[in-house]
Amino acid sequence: MATTVKESFQVFAANLNITDRQETAVANCKANVIAKIKAKLQLHDEEARVIGSWDRDSLIRYLSEVDVDVMVILHYGQNKGWDTAEGTGQVLRRFKAILDEAYPNTPCGIDRNCVTMKLSEFRLDVVPSFFINTGGYQIPDTYRKEWILTDPVTFAERMTQINKNMDGCFKPLVKMVKAWNREVSKPLRGFHLECILYDRYRGYTQSYTYSSMLCCFFEALPGYLSAACYDPITGDLVDGYLGKNVQGSDRQKVIAKAEKAARAAREALDDETKYTSVAIGEWKNLLGEFFPAYG
Repeated sequence: MATTVKESFQVFAANLNITDRQETAVANCKANVIAKIKAKLQLHDEEARVIGSWDRDSLIRYLSEVDVDVMVILHYGQNKGWDTAEGTGQVLRRFKAILDEAYPNTPCGIDRNCVTMKLSEFRLDVVPSFFINTGGYQIPDTYRKEWILTDPVTFAERMTQINKNMDGCFKPLVKMVKAWNREVSKPLRGFHLECILYDRYRGYTQSYTYSSMLCCFFEALPGYLSAACYDPITGDLVDGYLGKNVQGSDRQKVIAKAEKAARAAREALDDETKYTSVAIGEWKNLLGEFFPAYG
């Protein structure tokens, strides 16, 4: 409950955060999984990293709806036999065999570049990788039959720098946009949204009110969704899943949702000064259950 728009957004930001118990659960799970793999395979000195939205602190509270990604870093000299087209599948099958033996009651399957464990509270994606001395990592891609470059560490560092430039408001803003995406049935992938937000705010040197930033972001979002979006580190296309910008396509459908959000956000922002309770209700309708009601 809140009686001002500013207070409402402060409560909203807090409501979206991962809990201490969830953090402990992920840390313990990571440690256990790495120990099981390390007992069977030689790892790089770095051993492993939690990557993805978890590392970038952009996950929202419902862990059961997302994947937590753990990148296991193999010792290259001892495992270089997998650095082949066939090895992309072989390494995943070996990882699955290790995890099946260690966790016989946990559903475990092979995906494009990871082994996914379906745990009680969240899904854990275990990603084999090789460290690259010149920067970044290689992970297996069983669709392309090759090891592909990824650098989640650099992207996380850049997101953290933007957050510092914006007085700690950027990462909460990312979570707020993800909450809207959840409210409209998740038409956009989380990494795609993060790339858009990165592009928009990378030049910011300060923050503004959450209500004004969200309004401006939603008004700009249809334009972002109309154009191609690329990973800012590797240059890979990240929005191909939306298809072409033609009538009836998934891209057109999500653009329509973004346009609707822009109109709703502008109305809420315009009502903020004179009609506080109305504005709070409008923001709640737009952003969903985590946003507090007036009172």
